[in-house]
Amino acid sequence: MRTPVSHYFYLTIAGHFHTKGLLDTISEIGVDRVLFSADYPYESMATASNWFDQALISEDDREKIGRGNVRRLFGLK
Repeated sequence: MRTPVSHYFYLTIAGHFHTKGLLDTISEIGVDRVLFSADYPYESMATASNWFDQALISEDDREKIGRGNVRRLFGLK
C-alpha cells in the first residue's frame, strides 16, 4: 500500500496569528497536521504564545498544535 502524499505535509502557524486562518487550516488539513511555531527573530515568541493561548480553539486542539503533533512527528516522549 502506498503512503498518500498528504502524509508528508505539515503546516505551521508562524506568521499567521489569526484565528480564522487557523480554523480554516484545521478545516482543510485537520488538526493533526498543524504545528505551533514563531518565525524568530522576525516574530516575537511572546506575541505568538499570547495569541495562541487565547485562540478560540478547543483545549484538545491547542495541546495537539502546541506540542502533541510535533512529539508524534519526531517520535518524542
